[in-house]
Amino acid sequence: MNQPDGATAVDVASMPWAMTQNEPLAIEEFIGEAKKRGFDLNTATLRELYRNRLLIPFVQITRRPVREPARPAVAESPFGGTRLIDLRLARDTGRLRDLAAVPYQPRVSFESAKWTWPANSPWTGLLYSPYQLLALPDLDAMLSKQTYHKRGERVIARMPKPPQLLLDRMERFRKMTIALTAVEARYLPNLDPEFIQLTNVPDVTEWANYRARFDPVQAQSWLSYPPQQIRQDAESRLLTRAHHRDPVGDEWSQLMRRAPAKSRKYLKDAALIAMDDRIAAEILLRFYEDLALRGQAESLPDISGALYWHPLRDRLSYRGGTLDGALTDLGISPYPRVVLALEGETEVYHAPLVWRTLGYSAAPELIRVLKLGGVGQNLQKVAALNVAPLIGKQIPARGGATAWTVIRPSARLLVAVDPDKPFNTPEGIEKERTKLLNEIKDVLKTQGLEHPDPDGLQHLVEIRVWDAPCYEFAHFTDEELADGITAAHKTINGWTRDELIAALMHWRGEGKDIKNVWYRGGPTTQPNKFTGKWEYEVSKVKLAEALWPTLLRKIQLAMVTDDAPTPLIMQVINDAYHLAQQGRYLSFALAEVPKDTAEPDNEAGSA
Repeated sequence: MNQPDGATAVDVASMPWAMTQNEPLAIEEFIGEAKKRGFDLNTATLRELYRNRLLIPFVQITRRPVREPARPAVAESPFGGTRLIDLRLARDTGRLRDLAAVPYQPRVSFESAKWTWPANSPWTGLLYSPYQLLALPDLDAMLSKQTYHKRGERVIARMPKPPQLLLDRMERFRKMTIALTAVEARYLPNLDPEFIQLTNVPDVTEWANYRARFDPVQAQSWLSYPPQQIRQDAESRLLTRAHHRDPVGDEWSQLMRRAPAKSRKYLKDAALIAMDDRIAAEILLRFYEDLALRGQAESLPDISGALYWHPLRDRLSYRGGTLDGALTDLGISPYPRVVLALEGETEVYHAPLVWRTLGYSAAPELIRVLKLGGVGQNLQKVAALNVAPLIGKQIPARGGATAWTVIRPSARLLVAVDPDKPFNTPEGIEKERTKLLNEIKDVLKTQGLEHPDPDGLQHLVEIRVWDAPCYEFAHFTDEELADGITAAHKTINGWTRDELIAALMHWRGEGKDIKNVWYRGGPTTQPNKFTGKWEYEVSKVKLAEALWPTLLRKIQLAMVTDDAPTPLIMQVINDAYHLAQQGRYLSFALAEVPKDTAEPDNEAGSA
């Protein structure tokens, strides 16, 4: 018989807030929860575990009073499921028994029976705490050795005699279960500091009042649960086991721990066991931290800079990095790997169509298309907001240098523009590229990285220029454009097809944008004189729509014919996709060069 040390299961079950957040489990419910965790239990097995004093029901509701009634002195919520109501009724009428405090009772029935209200029920009255599920992994070896026999119509399970070491371990789990059941109403609802998740409580104010009245020092003394034991159980027994049993590995586990409590209902087997361990450990460690704040225990160590694994790294509340960093490490960051900046409406309309034609799946986390609508300062802001790395912490690098981790993946900026100023010469293109890189450097400086290694940034910006005055001229002949404009514009200003082709040929030859056709008209017999602005301009979106079938045929031809010309937009999209794929599952660090060797920013960048 186990002699209770401190508060018993009945003492805890009699508390006004006890088991409101995780309600007690009847036998069939406990079996169902065990099955979710990969343990195939039945009533015969539970009886045998009880007989061997390995897993004793938390409390028994008896038919007749066995102790003094324990009505709570403070108000409690009237809400609760059937088993919680049964528990409170038994508490108020003195019908709760702690089976761990009395010898094995061979007549205790584990067979389910229909409930008949109120006390003359043939129901077994056995209730388990959900925290008793924590003991199941340590019983795995014994469960694998059980055998079954028939005694008349009854099935009897038998296990070998448990070693004393296992009995001691199970007693320690029961002590832990009693403590968890006693303090869960205080700590479980706000394990996530951003949310309060209450069960069976109609008003959060009631819980706030209970929380204010809760005295951790008094609770620890009443439970007779030494602080060092609390910490040891949380770290060595629960968090260490979670670390070794969690099937998803450390990186996925860190992500799962950030998910809200409601998402845990989808877990099962070892993943659910690991989460159970972490939840229980977090409750105990919050309890321990409250004791430490009141001078009753040593403070937990600071593990933020530790280079080795520590059990506290597996806490639900531990944040060794940011959410962006965790997503990046797993290669599932929602941030794009390539930002494709296009200048005009036509190319922005065509880009996603080209993407799908090439067979690339829809993946906005890979590539993001931005419409510039003109270059100017827009490009620099694109670089600052979308491309500049978000850095994390300093780490040592080779040769004693310093580097910085990158929290989220760095996007590459791929710009495709018309050859207008300043992109009309190689020197102008390089000058603009330098400006963009310096904008990125300025963002890094605000984060504390004063002198990033320039070689680590060069790949972030690439500028492409169409090989004709504008996107339309670079991808379509004058005849194709004339047919497209005719389809997109109701009147084409009264022109014939030949007049439209002649105007397109003129402005192409002059190195001008296609919009001059409807802004200025076509050439006349007089030098530098034009027919004038159209009555209304051509919609670039409608023109893009009309031109798409022509571009589609060119892309399809290029895909199946080796010597067919490749449309430039097809090449840009293809390159953007492959650049994104290269960086999809990679993360890197940014090196910092010593201040005395850092190169000054190019004048073009600070202009």
